[in-house]
Amino acid sequence: MLIISWNIQAAKGVDGKVDVERIAKVIKGLGDADVICLQEVLHDIDETETSLQEVPPSQAELLAEFFPQHREIFGAAIDRQSASGRSLFGNMILSRLPVLNVFMHKLPQPADPDNLNMPRQAIEVLLQTGEEVVRVVTTHLDFFSVKQRQAQVEYLCALQHEFDQRYHLPSPAGSKAYQSAPETNKTVFCGDFNLPVASEQYQQITTAATGLQDAWRLVHGEKEHDATCGIYDHEQWAEGPHCRDFFFVSDALSGQVTGLQVDVETAASDHQPFRLDLSVGNQNS
Repeated sequence: MLIISWNIQAAKGVDGKVDVERIAKVIKGLGDADVICLQEVLHDIDETETSLQEVPPSQAELLAEFFPQHREIFGAAIDRQSASGRSLFGNMILSRLPVLNVFMHKLPQPADPDNLNMPRQAIEVLLQTGEEVVRVVTTHLDFFSVKQRQAQVEYLCALQHEFDQRYHLPSPAGSKAYQSAPETNKTVFCGDFNLPVASEQYQQITTAATGLQDAWRLVHGEKEHDATCGIYDHEQWAEGPHCRDFFFVSDALSGQVTGLQVDVETAASDHQPFRLDLSVGNQNS
């Protein structure tokens, strides 16, 4: 099972050009992905937004056209009225595997009058791969507000605890709306977490009590994380190359992590795409 994660910055490269096709080509160059998790996807945009005026509408649909064998799942963190109809901005999953269930999570946004911030969201999908069920959650945490990012980290850690509890204590079988979703203890969290490896929030996610492990460590040990941003865009990232994008896997899945690779060559976004390989289900790469 191959999963790719990438903050595509609304398909805007370091050269300033917005190119959805270029994004798709880079993704395909990373391998024949079963699941593609993207952050900062524009579903539509108000033409009066000067900061994003070059971005074409409906990036989710445009991206889905390049992966016709995958199901498109878009989750809007921002969904607001605009001059052109509605403006939507958020995360996206493209899955070639059967999607058993989809859940949308609005992440906490406590008041923070001292910092810019925006609504944040996570998409959770349950996927059937061979005889196993794997949960994938992709998200994008707040950048400016440490207070909000901390609340969002706590939410995701609590979510992982809830997943584990439901796996060991499943609900009784029901029908229709009360039909229980398949439970699994094999979970992947991925995306742009906007936190450094040295942060307390990283330690909070990877503490033994949470039941999540950094997939990079499972593959590369104590080797320094490859940079996932700041390699080419020195204007936005004055601190230079560093890592803020991760794959975290549950303990039950940790033994099935077989590879993690960051594409440090492409400049099609200010972030770098990266792939996680799992010995789960059929291998397509």
